[in-house]
Amino acid sequence: MRAVQKIPFAWQRPLALLAIAYVLLLVLFWRDTAHLMRLWWTSSTFTHCLFILPLIGWLVWLRAGELAKLVPQSWWGGLIWLAGGAMVWMFGAAGSVALLRQLGLVLMAQALIPIFLGRQVTRGLLFPLFFGFFLVPAGEELVPPMQHLTADMAMFLLRLSGIPAYLDGIFITTPHGYFKVAEACSGVKFLVAMAALAVLVAHLCFARWGRRIAFIGFALGVAVLANGVRAFSTIWMAENWGQQFAIGADHLIYGWIFFALIMAIIGWSASHWFDRDADAVPIDATQLGGAGVASSTFGVALAAGLLVLAPMGWLRVDAARDAPLPAAQPHDVSGWRISNLPDGDWRARFDGARARADWALVGPRGEEIIITLARFPHQRDGAEMVGYAQGAVDPDSDWSWSDARPPIDGFGIDHLKNRGAAIDVLTLYRVGAGAVTDSARQVKLDALCARLLRGDERASALIIAAPLRGGTGGRAAIAALVRDAGGADALFRRLTAAP
Repeated sequence: MRAVQKIPFAWQRPLALLAIAYVLLLVLFWRDTAHLMRLWWTSSTFTHCLFILPLIGWLVWLRAGELAKLVPQSWWGGLIWLAGGAMVWMFGAAGSVALLRQLGLVLMAQALIPIFLGRQVTRGLLFPLFFGFFLVPAGEELVPPMQHLTADMAMFLLRLSGIPAYLDGIFITTPHGYFKVAEACSGVKFLVAMAALAVLVAHLCFARWGRRIAFIGFALGVAVLANGVRAFSTIWMAENWGQQFAIGADHLIYGWIFFALIMAIIGWSASHWFDRDADAVPIDATQLGGAGVASSTFGVALAAGLLVLAPMGWLRVDAARDAPLPAAQPHDVSGWRISNLPDGDWRARFDGARARADWALVGPRGEEIIITLARFPHQRDGAEMVGYAQGAVDPDSDWSWSDARPPIDGFGIDHLKNRGAAIDVLTLYRVGAGAVTDSARQVKLDALCARLLRGDERASALIIAAPLRGGTGGRAAIAALVRDAGGADALFRRLTAAP
């Protein structure tokens, strides 16, 4: 154990200023701070983030002896780092992208180290600063591809075991059950936690970069394969011992014991190649270079405050800028008539929409289409056109995304399923006078540009859904509607026309 030493005199004032700066930063961005902490505490995907801050503190403590030999001083160069973080936050706020706001906050928090402690100290803390990126709750965008990969691995193992099975997107049907590779079963939770652990172990236990990279790749690969084995084993147990037993085993054994065993196997198998002494000092103060010319602490602090406040001032909400928003009302297409909404539990979800209309269209050949039109005056928290729980898939319902169908007129078609029904969906968006798109990323980019450049932020979302009944309808019905309207762009303009 290391003896706790008194903070050197040269460090006392810079550390006090750094602490004050952190408090001011977190208070100024309290909404993003609260959102981060809420995700760490409530989202099972990011619970591991609760351990990142203590680990960063421990990594700093390992370097404390060498850092104490340095004299911290303010550095103007840290303002470039801070400006980058403030710009990332501004882009996230303008486009209503929480991930970018959170990343910007972490970048700004990191930048306070070079600003108040200088270049030498920053070099000594490069890994703890880098490890801070794992505080950002990223990775959920990997869920759909990981669901498909897990389903494919489970199907491969089922065929090897001799169990007949049919795969439809992320749904697997066997003689004794119907299984869904849900978001929680995609393996993303384990993968993002394993990424943080693998990077930490690679830093602490390996000296050569080649071995570090190889270990991280090995750990992530084993995590993905292990999740495929988990999905297969759950289905295998359900086939042989019943679904109730399989569900209980999945939550107990695979939820805790299995992945703990996987982590132990990864660590044991890689320990033979550890090439770094466990007692080695992580840094050498004599090799951190010169401190450079000290900057004015007051000047640097003032410039830092202006850099942080500038994006907030630019994005100040001005309610008077809201342009009139057209009402949403049903429209028909030549040859198609407006009808009542059909029976069924599927409905699109658009929380925070200022105007919304839902109606059905019946085609000349009996095709059945469900239309949802939602309008937004601008993109804000709680009123985002694209985002979690917005659009065709309501996470509070029994419906879930299953697969992608071939595009129509260049726009993608999503296949949704619940236990007893299926529906194909075409989703189109438009921000201001921009182009019609089916891309959520493009919507965010268009909204960001409109906000930053003071353009037209009004946006419309159009969902065109066709139930599959007895093998008919679905994508074919949507294709017929698009063809009769003269293309997807013409269909969008017709169905979203102002009254």
